[in-house]
Amino acid sequence: MASFGKVYMFAWLLWGSLGVQVTGDDSEIRRVCDKTDYFYYCYDCLSGKKGFNSNGADFGGKSILCTINAFVIVRRTTLEFSLNSTGHFQETTKVCLEKFDSCMGYCRAALKAWRLKRKSDAIQFLNFGFEKYFDCDKLITDPISQEYVKQLTKAKNLIEVSLRIVALS
Repeated sequence: MASFGKVYMFAWLLWGSLGVQVTGDDSEIRRVCDKTDYFYYCYDCLSGKKGFNSNGADFGGKSILCTINAFVIVRRTTLEFSLNSTGHFQETTKVCLEKFDSCMGYCRAALKAWRLKRKSDAIQFLNFGFEKYFDCDKLITDPISQEYVKQLTKAKNLIEVSLRIVALS
C-alpha cells in the first residue's frame, strides 16, 4: 500500500510539473455548441482533450477531427457487415464502404483546407462529404442493428456540427 502512495505522489508531482491545469471552465465550448442543433454531440467532441489545447482551442479543426473519427468507426462497422453479409445487403455495404471512404477523404481535405485558413474550401469539402454520406443512407433499406443506426446518426450529426462550427468561425 505504501508503494501505491509513492507512485500516486510521483504521478501527481509529474502531472503538476508539466503545467497541466484543469480549469473546468467550459463556457466557450458551451457558447459555441449552443449555436448548433446537436449540443450533446458538439459538447462531447469539443470538450475532449485529445489532440488539442483547451485554451484557445481550434473548434473548427477539432470538430472536423471528431467527424473523421466517427466515419472511421462507421466505415469499420460497414466493412464488417460487408464481410459477414450476403445478397442485397452485402452489395449495399460495399457501395457504402466506397461512399464512406470518399466522405473521409473529403473530411480530411476539409481539415487541411481549414488549417490553411481556407474556410470556404473547408465548408465545400464538408458539404461534399455530407453528400457522400446521404448517397449511402439512401441505399440502406434493410433492417440494421440499433448500434449501427447510432453510429450512422453520430457521424451525420457530427458532420452537421462541423459545418455549423466552421461556418460560424
